[in-house]
Parts: sequence; structure tokens; C-alpha cells
Amino acid sequence: MISRSRIASALAAIILLPMTPALAADYDPPIYVDQAPDYQPVEVGSGWYLRGDVGYAFNKPYDFSETPAGLSTKNSPLSGSIGMGYHFNDYFRGELNFGLLPTSKFASSFQTTCDGTQTVSVTDASGTSVFAGPSTRGCEGSNNGNNKAYDVMASAFVDLGTYVGITPYVGGGIGLAYSSYRFAQGDRNCVDSSTTVGSTTTIFECDDPSGYKGSAQSEKQFSLTYMLGAGFAYQVSKNVAVDVGYQYVALPSAKYVVSDNAGDPIFKKGLDYHQVKLGLRYDLW
Repeated sequence: MISRSRIASALAAIILLPMTPALAADYDPPIYVDQAPDYQPVEVGSGWYLRGDVGYAFNKPYDFSETPAGLSTKNSPLSGSIGMGYHFNDYFRGELNFGLLPTSKFASSFQTTCDGTQTVSVTDASGTSVFAGPSTRGCEGSNNGNNKAYDVMASAFVDLGTYVGITPYVGGGIGLAYSSYRFAQGDRNCVDSSTTVGSTTTIFECDDPSGYKGSAQSEKQFSLTYMLGAGFAYQVSKNVAVDVGYQYVALPSAKYVVSDNAGDPIFKKGLDYHQVKLGLRYDLW
């Protein structure tokens, strides 16, 4: 009896043995996959900002040490610049700007004569008679000059922390300036004219205007420029800040022209500007 039970158990084991792999396959352990990190969108333009400002030079960069009688001047103390910058971190940023610096114009006037051709047309019952010939007219002359300057500046600034929305900063920069001057002595302003009185018409035409430019001296040059400045920015919205500051801008080798008491030119070298500036920054994020 016992032998039959053992034989039955052995037969059952032999029959069930091939089924073991199949049962094992039905109960494979679950596979765990690590969760992928959350998608972080890349902010295009992060750290970059656009900027622009206007400035006012409160010193007199074009020094007229002598003022001739009758001299009129039109010196603009205004400046302006546009550019872009980049925040390297919360405390350090850099900028690249293109700027227009203050300008100067001056002139002393006098009366002189201009040459030209006069044509007189007379109309009567017999027809129209025309008489033409050289003529001289009174005109205005002047000794005049002008000065202009532009610059491209690469600057670095240190932001000194933010307090109630206000961020003070200090900085400096170096760049390339383009300056020019022109002085014309004995310049004449000839004007064509036409008048009609009754049946007579008189026309005056100036000679070639190139002969009225006087003796002119001019120069254009590129030179080194540098800047030192300080100020503060106030954050008015998430992307916009108002910038108020002071800048000292120097063009040590730039040449310019002024006039002496006799109306003769005086050529000088070295320009600098002490200016206050008001601007806006717009962050591109």
C-alpha cells in the first residue's frame, strides 16, 4: 500500500515538472522604471537686456576761452546711447553701447559781397527786351565751425545688492570714439533772387556756390575713449527698470576747434564730459 502511494507521488512529480517554467513565467517580478525628471523649458534670451538713455553734460566740453564780438554759438549738452547688456550673475553685468556725444556749432557774421549774373527783362508794347551781364550783390559772410563725436563703448558694472527695489551700481568702460571738426573762414551765403516791378523782371543768379565756401579746415579721427560711472536702478516691473546715474566720459586725443577774438580758429586736443543720465532697461526674460 505504501509502495503504491510512493509510486503515485513519483508519477505526479514527473507529470508536473515540465509545467514549472510555464508557471514561473506567469509570475515574473514587476519591472520598476525610475521616474523621468520634470521638463524644464529653456528660456531664450535669459540674462540679456536692452537699454537706452539720454544724458546732459553739465560742464562745458567745448571751451571758448575767448569770445569774439558777434559770435553766436549753438552748443548742445545733450547725449544719448542705445545698446544691450548681459547679467552674468546677480552682481556682475556687461554692456555694449553706441552713443552720440554733445555737439558744438558757432559762427561770427559779417557783410560782404557775392558775384553772379543779373538778367533784366523789360516788356513793353514793342515786345520783351532782355539784358544780361555780371553783377555783384551784398550778402552775408561768416567764420564758422562745428564739432561732433560718437562712441562705441564696452562697459562692466557691479550691482551692489537690491534694497526696497533699488540697486546701486558702479562701473567703467573702454571704447572707440569717432570725432570730427570743420572750420570755414570767409564763408559767404549767396542767395539767388528774382523781383518784378511793373513790366521789369530782375533775376540774380549766384556763381558756382563752391567758390563761396571760404578756406575750410577739417579733420576726422578715431581715438580711444573711456568711462567711469555710478548710479542706481529702480525696478518698476518684472522686466523694466529705470536707470539714473552719473558718467565721466573722456576722449583724451580727440581734436576740436573754437574761435578767437579775431575770428581765427584755435585747435585744441582732449575732450571730457561730466554728465547725468536717465535711461530704461528691458530684461529679455
